[in-house]
Amino acid sequence: MALFFLVSLPSWRNFVIVTTLKLPIMRNDNLIEQTYVSYFKRVSAYINSFVNNVEDAQDLAQDVWVRLLTCDSAIDPTTVVAYLFKIARNLVTDYFRRLGCKRECYDNVDKNEIAQDLESEINAREIAKIEKSRVECLPQQRRIIYIMSRYEAKSVADIACELELSNRTVENHLRLGRRDVRDYIAAIA
Repeated sequence: MALFFLVSLPSWRNFVIVTTLKLPIMRNDNLIEQTYVSYFKRVSAYINSFVNNVEDAQDLAQDVWVRLLTCDSAIDPTTVVAYLFKIARNLVTDYFRRLGCKRECYDNVDKNEIAQDLESEINAREIAKIEKSRVECLPQQRRIIYIMSRYEAKSVADIACELELSNRTVENHLRLGRRDVRDYIAAIA
């Protein structure tokens, strides 16, 4: 609060401000306590009507009194109630602003994850097509062994038994077939 002192000069029309005096702000803790007891439920209900969450409303109502206690202006008993609800309204606005930013961030993260998943799925399909086209170009024995291992999930021993080959022959065909397919995919991608 600033007080201005006016001094009249010889001419009655000329007034000059002599000095400004800053007085310490007197906080009325008793008034704040009385308004807390009287208005806490009302302020909480007011905030809850906007946020529709009782816990958040009570937290914001507590913040109203924290702001009231830390305000730099003098608290007048005639305007304290209006000031409370103005602080509450501002806190609700800040709450929704923060909530909007969080939702926007979550939406962006979800969109990015969906885009990455979709892109990965498309890449996997393309690679599978490339792999199948290359497998068709393998020599017959190698192609049969590769298909049995890769797509039918048979073990080396099962393939060797079914085709009446040694395990070592099946392993060599698998190794050569996998290397051929891997090199082909690497060259294209």
